[in-house]
Amino acid sequence: MSFDPERSKKNFDKMRGYAGMGMGAVYLIIGITILTYSKVDPFHIGTGISYVVSGLMLAYGIFRIYRGYKLSKGEGL
Repeated sequence: MSFDPERSKKNFDKMRGYAGMGMGAVYLIIGITILTYSKVDPFHIGTGISYVVSGLMLAYGIFRIYRGYKLSKGEGL
């Protein structure tokens, strides 16, 4: 049995893509949580700031999922 560096890199990129998609899902969940709890305001921050932060989290989560998907398919960075 021989070591194939090309296959190892493909497997590593695939796992890295899945991890990126998982982190993107976490960012989406955090963004949705901030957006829903901005009505109750348990953190005592303004609604404008909570909308900005949740919007950034949602946008970054979508970006991470997209980048992870591309990386897992071998088309990534």
